Amino acid sequence: MDAIILAGGQGKRLRPLTDHMPKCMVPINGKPMIQYQIDWLKRYNVKKIVVAAGYKWKKIKEYYGDQLIYSVEKEPLGTGGAIKQALRYIDSHDYIVANCDDINNVDIRKLEKMGSNAVCLSKLPSPFGVVEIEKSMVKKFRQKPLLPHWVNIGIYLLNKNLELPDSGPIEDLVFTKVKLKAYKHTGYWITVNTEKDLEDAEKALNKK
Repeated sequence: MDAIILAGGQGKRLRPLTDHMPKCMVPINGKPMIQYQIDWLKRYNVKKIVVAAGYKWKKIKEYYGDQLIYSVEKEPLGTGGAIKQALRYIDSHDYIVANCDDINNVDIRKLEKMGSNAVCLSKLPSPFGVVEIEKSMVKKFRQKPLLPHWVNIGIYLLNKNLELPDSGPIEDLVFTKVKLKAYKHTGYWITVNTEKDLEDAEKALNKK
């Protein structure tokens, strides 16, 4: 199976770190953010990794050289367009898509058994502590519990029969129009968008 890593974003919320490098190259504990996705994919013997890149993409190639394949956007295409453009390099009928800033331990073998087209979901932890109340009295404090909702964690198992747009978000233009399987991931999921997220990711990954 082959994979596409979406790495075309500018990472504006991580500036000034991303003034001179793409978001996927921002280091977490001494190695580029994208390396965590590469390591994860290689654990499951993914044969080919295509990076759908754009902003300062040559910084990725300077670091990784021919280890990766680069599908470069001349202008932002959105997730749907970026995947469609990168498909020219994909040999397998089913393929993984992953965001460069979503670090996880999804079991790809189990995901494969479910089959395409599938979206990986996870429970979202509350950003705040929760207070349980009984008869106007505080009963219990719960520190940042998992909320009852499932959220999209930016990992997909898709197949080449899925029609993709030339540009625009796959979430709005494709996923709302097709039947998708829901893969419920109960392992870890770390998303990085801000410097605070970066600090939290470093701590969480050190623990793991």
